[in-house]
Amino acid sequence: MTLIRAIEQTFCKLQTPSLDQLKEALQSIERNFTLVPDYKTEPTQFPYGRNVVYSSPHLEVIIIHIPASRATAIHNHGLSVGAACLVSGSLVNSIFTLDTEGYPVAQKDDFIQAGEYFTAPAEQIHQLNNPFHEPAISIHVYTPPLREVRRYLPYSEVLDYVI
Repeated sequence: MTLIRAIEQTFCKLQTPSLDQLKEALQSIERNFTLVPDYKTEPTQFPYGRNVVYSSPHLEVIIIHIPASRATAIHNHGLSVGAACLVSGSLVNSIFTLDTEGYPVAQKDDFIQAGEYFTAPAEQIHQLNNPFHEPAISIHVYTPPLREVRRYLPYSEVLDYVI
């Protein structure tokens, strides 16, 4: 079975899944993850490649490719929650909170290796960073589909811009 067919058959049944249900659904198609790299895209408008391989009114599945020495912006997922599996490479998932002025402050870093699952609960602010020499490729599922993602600039970058 192809990856896309496995995704369609698994995720078309979900309408308002919980975070745990998203993760379980991903785990149920894990045997197809060897095909995930075939769907990676190179970066264009972002420092990472992003390929939506399945979308419904209730959720979307995205293949993310973060090349070596690249990172996403510090961001949240709007009203969405998500689950993901790192298929190849390694990543650092940095979790942030906002200070009293609304700037992100790093709280912790989670090291993620190929084969590990990770989640993005509601209202989480984070950044995926690939400081390593190998590209990182992951499969993500979000419910509802990503719509109101917000990006955050660290105070140091805002200060540098103003001065």
